[in-house]
Amino acid sequence: MLELAQLLMTIAGLGLPMGVLLLLSGRVKSRNELDTVTRIMTAFCLSLVCFWMFGYGLFEGESYLGFVGSGFLLLDQMELFNGAEDLRTVYLFSIPPILVTAAMVERGSFVGGTILSVFVAICVVPIVAHWAWASGAGEPGWLAAQGFIDHGGSVVIFVSAGFVALAASSTIGPRHNRFPLQSDRPRGHSPTYQAIGVILMIFGLALLSAGQVETIGAMPSLMFKVLLGASFAAIASICLLLIRPQSGIGSAIDLLAASLAGAVALVAFAQHSTNANAALTGLFAGTVCIGLRHVLVTIELDDPGDLIASFLSGGLIGGLLAPALWQGGGLSSIDQLMVQLLGIAVIAAWSFALTYVAAQIMTMVTNLRVSEETEALGLSRAHFGLQSELDFLVSQLLVSTGKQYGTPDSNTVHLTQLSSSFSDVVVKLRTETHRATDRIQATSTDSKQAALMTTSIRLAEDTLRVKAEDILLLLENTLKGRNSQLGGAQFQAWLSQALEILMEPVMRDLEQFARHLQLQANLQEIETIVITAADGIARCAHRIELMRDLTDARARGFFSRDHECDLAEMLQEQSTYLTACAEIRNSPIQIDSPGPSGLFAAGDHNAFNRILYLMVEAALNRLNSKDAQPVRIELREQGHGHGIVLECLDTGSALSPRQIRAILEPFKEEHALDSIGLGQVLPLMLVARLVDAVGGEISISSQEGLGTLVQCRFRRIQAKIDRERQPAA
Repeated sequence: MLELAQLLMTIAGLGLPMGVLLLLSGRVKSRNELDTVTRIMTAFCLSLVCFWMFGYGLFEGESYLGFVGSGFLLLDQMELFNGAEDLRTVYLFSIPPILVTAAMVERGSFVGGTILSVFVAICVVPIVAHWAWASGAGEPGWLAAQGFIDHGGSVVIFVSAGFVALAASSTIGPRHNRFPLQSDRPRGHSPTYQAIGVILMIFGLALLSAGQVETIGAMPSLMFKVLLGASFAAIASICLLLIRPQSGIGSAIDLLAASLAGAVALVAFAQHSTNANAALTGLFAGTVCIGLRHVLVTIELDDPGDLIASFLSGGLIGGLLAPALWQGGGLSSIDQLMVQLLGIAVIAAWSFALTYVAAQIMTMVTNLRVSEETEALGLSRAHFGLQSELDFLVSQLLVSTGKQYGTPDSNTVHLTQLSSSFSDVVVKLRTETHRATDRIQATSTDSKQAALMTTSIRLAEDTLRVKAEDILLLLENTLKGRNSQLGGAQFQAWLSQALEILMEPVMRDLEQFARHLQLQANLQEIETIVITAADGIARCAHRIELMRDLTDARARGFFSRDHECDLAEMLQEQSTYLTACAEIRNSPIQIDSPGPSGLFAAGDHNAFNRILYLMVEAALNRLNSKDAQPVRIELREQGHGHGIVLECLDTGSALSPRQIRAILEPFKEEHALDSIGLGQVLPLMLVARLVDAVGGEISISSQEGLGTLVQCRFRRIQAKIDRERQPAA
């Protein structure tokens, strides 16, 4: 029964490394969450592999001069688990590798951090553990032979973990803008994750400690002592806050870090201390942790999860108070204190020096830290291509603005403000959707139907969120693109005004939808509103994408003229798709082509496809009457076979001369964008740029009652004409 209880307590100790994972995932920005979780899990898994292949032999092998175990062969340790104690050792051995990669989150290279964690798992942890713990071969390490006390090994683990993390963090430096701009405020997107992670670690430490006792009845008392130490450490934080109320910024972080330090300090010697000693130890550990945390901030050493401060203070206080807590030690209190100081000093020196040297070598050989641009972009996106939420995209716009352009001009600032405003209205709409859904669902009499409708609303809301992120990404690309800078100040002003005109209607609609949601009493009505909002955002995203393409065409065109494209074959291929697009809008279309192939023009196939699609889209947009004639697409030869004409005729609303001038020379109409119907003419603006990019000519004629004729003329490739005529000759 005792062995089963110890095993269960030890298994529950998995909360220690998993708590680190949860804490760090809450302390980083959302743009880095996936990268952080992945690197912590990688460090944990690799530490287990390294322990099995190398660490167990270096730790438990026959001692060589008390310095290192000599069991280096994998085959000698295939079956290394003899009980719960070995499983507990695995958990503890994973902490320093996890901490060394945790110290590099948000700015460290994933590969570099992984290599450094493997180095720590092989060359640091087993060595210092062999020094301080009695080995399985029956010979103690040299520190243990001197009388060093570390019951359960926690002092060794937490001190070495703190110093390897200290070495890694000091090598790669702090996160960008961490000091002094953000030194007084905690960073991270989820304080809840951080708090849950700390609680999970504290209970994991308590359960690991309880797994060491020899009787089941002693387990509750030992767990209580660890929790008592954590509680008194928290009290130390609260007392400091009351004494210095002006330093309340980050006080919640102080509370969590101090609580963890109090639990760490009690792990090694809780079973040998009284409740009063446990409370005193926790009080000391919490106070030292808060002081150490603020010292690290002062010297501008980045501690992303405050784990360095928590583990170092807990390990140091626990190890130095061993003479007072240990009952039955062979040395006097003074001698024991000196031995403890010696042990902690050499463990700290070995852990820090070896890790620091390894990190410096890796920095010279490879990049241990990512570039400043990658750090601003977010490591989850850089390493795994993860697109995060709206708030990240807006903040990324702000960062990239300062990165690329130094002091942003008024147009760049205007685009950034536009992105922020759009993000605000989307977040407001989603918040009101949640409130209205929860309110109606709470009063619904049919819980099953309400659950189904809520699921449908959530799916529609996800679509809305994705479309909104598309818009922000498009704005980001437009803002970061060098092409917009090449256009000069006049073009930047035109671009800024055009984007505002395109986004203003959808932002106005979203604000109205958010107000209407507060008055709804039916889940179906909420779903309709969310779907309508998502459709509006999708249309806006399409227009902004056209605007981005237009920006690219301003600087360098789109496609090369060195290709050949059979326009007749292309039109035949796309006729089915064009017919389907027209049928969806309940509008007919007529396609005329001289034959299945044979009309070759210079230019890329994709360029001509875009020209065709956008011409048809613009024509269908103008068919606002049920009596309109079919949109007619015609492709024909011109000029004795040396030219190709692509025409699109519609009988919809006519274009004004002002709109035609804006289409053909869009950047000269910067002062009239609000009166030309930008959303209507934007597809044809891009058609004009595309036609020019492939060396063609475009003309537009439009008259009320007669319709709009868009005519694109391309030069037929002479070599193709000669090859076609040669067989006939």
